[in-house]
Amino acid sequence: MLLAMPSLPRGAAGAQDGASAAGAVPAEQAPLPGDLHSTLPPSADLQYQTTVTMQLMGMPVTLHARTTTGWRIAGQRYEAHLHMDTAEFDQSSRGALDPDGALVPDRYEEKRPFHSAEAVQIDWAQERVQFGSAAPTHAPAPGAQDRLSLQFELARLRQRYPERFATGSTHEVSLIGTHDVDPWKFTVAEAESIDTGRGPMRAVRFSARRQVGTVEETMDIWLGPDLRWLPIRIRIVDRKQSIIDSVLEQAQLP
Repeated sequence: MLLAMPSLPRGAAGAQDGASAAGAVPAEQAPLPGDLHSTLPPSADLQYQTTVTMQLMGMPVTLHARTTTGWRIAGQRYEAHLHMDTAEFDQSSRGALDPDGALVPDRYEEKRPFHSAEAVQIDWAQERVQFGSAAPTHAPAPGAQDRLSLQFELARLRQRYPERFATGSTHEVSLIGTHDVDPWKFTVAEAESIDTGRGPMRAVRFSARRQVGTVEETMDIWLGPDLRWLPIRIRIVDRKQSIIDSVLEQAQLP
């Protein structure tokens, strides 16, 4: 069973003039209808214990870090920020909410250790993605998400359309990074128990595998019904075979 992510209307995130600086969510637009807001993940502050395993000068290195994620909705806009201490890794995403409540990112930024921050602008009205100073590429497919907004859009979809997420169903999404837009296909697994800082929590795993040359990238996101389907655990293996594994420690929701 193959289910594509819902389409986004062209131009839904095109009004970027006057958008706030990072860290503030403009509330210029009227709020979404109450029934749509009730299926969006509520504004939240999440904290995870993260283990990073990587190769440094040919030697395996393991780092332990605290990852904090902030998620906010105001009017018809959203913002999300992630910071991983020790590794000094940051992500931010901001954008609009379409009439169905879907996230429509218009800016994604990422800061990796020993690198300058890289920003991506998504202009849906002009059908283009701008990677830093590089020439714009064509627009991503409808429903595309960046590497941070994805987890919140999956949470929204699971709340709003539970009938679409039977065990074994698959869900396609175009994922926007700092240099490219790649297709990913997530498969829904059976619910399982995850040991967290809040005790054992039930979660449903969304699992994606993708071949890049001779290596495999993987992304597993466990969403929990007791946390309004926000992530309980996230585990990523990148094309350099670095492993980032984050498990929920604390959560503050309304």
